[in-house]
Amino acid sequence: MKKVKYEHLLASVLKPARYINNELNSYGKTPSNNCVNFCLAFPDVYEIGFSHLGIKILYTILNNEKDTVADRVYAPWPDFGELLIKENIPLFGIESSIACFDFDVIGFTLQSELTFTNVLYMLELANISLLNVDRNEDDPIILGGGPAGANPMPLSIFFDAILIGDGENAIIEIKDTLKKTKQKSRIEKLSALAYIEGVYVPTLHKKKTIKIRKFMDFNNLDKSHKNQLIPWVQPTHYRYVAEIMRGCSKGCRFCFAGMFYRPVRERDPKVILEQLIKEVGNYGWREAALTSLSSSDYSCIKPLLLDIYNNIDKSSLSLPSMRVDSIDDDLTKLMSAMGQTGLTLAPEAGSQRLRDIINKNITEEDIFKSIQIALNNGWRLVKLYFMIGLPFENDDDIKGIIKLIEDIIKISGKRLQINVAISPFVPKPFTPFQWAKMDNKETMLSKIYQIRNGLKKYKFVRVKYHEVDTSILECIIGRGDKTIGKLIYKAYNYGAKFDGWNEHFNYRYWQTAIDDLNIDISNYTDAIDLEKTLPWDQINIEITKKFLLEEWRKAKEVQLTEDCRDGVCTYCGICDKEVQPQYAPHKEIPPFKIAVDEQSNIPNIHYRVFFSKIGRLRFVAHLDTMRMIHNILRAVDLPVVFSHGYNIHPKAALGAPLPLGVQGENEYFDFVLKEETSTELIFAQFDKIMPKQLKLKKVIPIENKQMRAMNYYEFEKISVITPNENAESFHQKTIEFNKAKEWPFTRIRKGKKKTGNLKDIIHKIEWENTELTIIKKTVGASIFDCLQHIYEIERDNTNDFEIIRRELIHEV
Repeated sequence: MKKVKYEHLLASVLKPARYINNELNSYGKTPSNNCVNFCLAFPDVYEIGFSHLGIKILYTILNNEKDTVADRVYAPWPDFGELLIKENIPLFGIESSIACFDFDVIGFTLQSELTFTNVLYMLELANISLLNVDRNEDDPIILGGGPAGANPMPLSIFFDAILIGDGENAIIEIKDTLKKTKQKSRIEKLSALAYIEGVYVPTLHKKKTIKIRKFMDFNNLDKSHKNQLIPWVQPTHYRYVAEIMRGCSKGCRFCFAGMFYRPVRERDPKVILEQLIKEVGNYGWREAALTSLSSSDYSCIKPLLLDIYNNIDKSSLSLPSMRVDSIDDDLTKLMSAMGQTGLTLAPEAGSQRLRDIINKNITEEDIFKSIQIALNNGWRLVKLYFMIGLPFENDDDIKGIIKLIEDIIKISGKRLQINVAISPFVPKPFTPFQWAKMDNKETMLSKIYQIRNGLKKYKFVRVKYHEVDTSILECIIGRGDKTIGKLIYKAYNYGAKFDGWNEHFNYRYWQTAIDDLNIDISNYTDAIDLEKTLPWDQINIEITKKFLLEEWRKAKEVQLTEDCRDGVCTYCGICDKEVQPQYAPHKEIPPFKIAVDEQSNIPNIHYRVFFSKIGRLRFVAHLDTMRMIHNILRAVDLPVVFSHGYNIHPKAALGAPLPLGVQGENEYFDFVLKEETSTELIFAQFDKIMPKQLKLKKVIPIENKQMRAMNYYEFEKISVITPNENAESFHQKTIEFNKAKEWPFTRIRKGKKKTGNLKDIIHKIEWENTELTIIKKTVGASIFDCLQHIYEIERDNTNDFEIIRRELIHEV
């Protein structure tokens, strides 16, 4: 297995740090013929895929097996993808740089129907046949899993196998099966996989019912993601994640996740707390998140929050999902004390009638009470989520959204910033509303405009809405059959990819494919007859169709179904001898007081740490480097001074920015301690914590205010090592520059042209052998400006150059 060489492309793409590996806590195992080699794929850009916990759980579980390697790959942004195609470089695992086609398995996480064309995009970049029937003996097994694959029919022409349900135990069974069949034929491997519960093999399972997998050993930390990966480029969610609960028992009739992830499984609060304290302490996470479908429903949420508050003082905490009726003063005070500054509520509908139809089980009184509690605790931001196009909705329900928001405005006395998000209702398989009609585009847009126009007079209310065309597409694919697989294939060939991104989504690709295949999309968006066989009937998620039909009837009759956590069993079908709800024991919260953040007159002792940032870290941006420095300062065992308020961070500053693509041998950051400490002790403490990718050089005290100024190091010494063929040209142009009295140049900054004289910026320039040395001012022109205007070398043509900032110089 040869490594793919692609580093020479990175200087030419947006955010090259997406592709450099070097994440902290990565396993870095090398695929070999003695192991079962998995490449876990997420069909979206790195920042989105990295934030997804599911793929990281499987990554940890597999890599903890001695006979297994698990690498990862994310969808390259189009600029990098185009370069890979142009240079005939295959898609590769981010850690090993081994081509994806050399792995035994490529396992795709399927979170959204809008990523399905990206699956094909990644397979094509990997030089693997898109259709399962076209693959040969040397191709890896293409495995899918995740909630968007619960109806696997639209994907059945692409995937070799799809796992339905939780993967923690199933992935080991898949690995063991492939190990036993490693030397056997492709059909023998697939036949063996077909015997694993929860695994659907499209070419073999024509009629067999596939039963969903449920993971019940939820307190087993060996089946979780630890120690958590820490990236160099900021992902969508840059935080430590604790999954405190899986599943939801509320029974909202539109909610796929609420049905798919049943039953409720709560993690022991002691397990959560111990792991959170350990990882935040060791790695300096700025934020920790307690995640689930509804985190405030967790039985021990308030005692857990209090324990976290008492044990962590340098990080903020977020609860990404809360139910309106669970918010009270204690919960809000704790969240406020740990850095949460806004309230997120999901009324979903504007009238009580419609909330009862969808079984939301909250009242306007609950909503208003939550708003008042938030106001009393100093919060000034509320986010509200609504759906339009719900079954049995009428015009009064749309007007009800406007009225509800206006009532909130009256309660708040215009003291709140209100952000409103509107999403079209999309009927989902395995829900009571799976048979419902989806509104057409014109109807949805008219409702959106009605809400937006009704609220436009309020300057502190912002209304955003989800792209209507993508919602319709989500419905077509989500309720699709095998015909929709052909549609995905054809739309991709027309150019569809990154469909979840507004700047890349183009419905014209899909419409052209729909026309070519003569598909009537109303077959997928109209109401479905209750007696009709559904494309996904072959999949058994253990929620019975009888229960779903009864819930549909109750919706029509505006009847509520109580939460089985508090009431009687609803007989949904999920529970059996092995699968039962698991609740953490209830624990009362003791009386507590929130500490007042007092700013005492402590001394501020300033120090400077020098370090190197070389190799691929040259592609890590200045702000991303600063973020890692903040992590280090939170984790180091020193009396670091922190800022006050909600956005608590170490008092620190990073030295002069390095341009992307330039290495640094002697970079620095400044920080502040509460007491004078020996530089030897500081060095030893940082040496324990600093990532190995950043090499610690030295620590010095900052003796005066002048040293702390950003312009203290007025000059920088930079070396440029070029290929031999550039030697004569560089030699001659260096002589020309040194003889010239002035050297005008123009550069564009923030869209504006700026002119200057390089002779005023460059103090010294010399060429010796194949190395150019420049001593120049740190501001006024970058090294790339010098290369462009003196040597006529554009930035994109410096991929084979080695550019190093040797040192920063106070004066020359």
